[in-house]
Amino acid sequence: MSNRVFFGTLLAIDLAIIVVGGAVTFAGGHSAWYVSRAAGFAAYLCLWVSLAGGLLMSSAWFDGLVARARLLAIHQTAGLIGLGFGIGHALVLLLDKYVGYSLADLFVPFAAPHERALTGLGVVSLYLTALVTLSFWVRSAIGMRVWRMVHYLSVMAFLGAAWHGMQMGSSAELGWGRALYLATTLSLVTATVVRAVYVRPSRRPARAAGGVNAG
Repeated sequence: MSNRVFFGTLLAIDLAIIVVGGAVTFAGGHSAWYVSRAAGFAAYLCLWVSLAGGLLMSSAWFDGLVARARLLAIHQTAGLIGLGFGIGHALVLLLDKYVGYSLADLFVPFAAPHERALTGLGVVSLYLTALVTLSFWVRSAIGMRVWRMVHYLSVMAFLGAAWHGMQMGSSAELGWGRALYLATTLSLVTATVVRAVYVRPSRRPARAAGGVNAG
């Protein structure tokens, strides 16, 4: 998938969230909050898919079952879509009339008037996600060593997003929401352990038939 398609998808998601959020907000009530929370939950799931795909690809655990190119595409696409939902998650709250968020409240860490610490954690996680996701396009400029170090930040972004969602998201108050947060977190812990300890079997070259001594 081309860079143009990636960024087109990102922009389309943001515009859709803003348009839908605006429409439901004008209808009154807490609709902007509902749209924002739905976008935030979608962003979290996309981040999980992106990290899982990246870990499975780099561990070579699924070699022979799923092509690495496909896992890379899933990793990159899910990361970009999740970033789009994360930005939309924040921007929709500009339409909320109860708290009255400003851009600074939503995008400056720990500046929000509501749940300052948890909101700030969400903002930091969003920035870390953006840094890791967009680093693909500057990898040749920063070098593989720096790029790998930047990619380690994705774990911090995921954990921050998970805690932000569990403490502020309405879905975490439901049984299925708690189960989903737990399952996604445990699955990534498992994938991380596999990535750390799994050793890809080496392929030994087959002996030539004439190299075996008879007798």
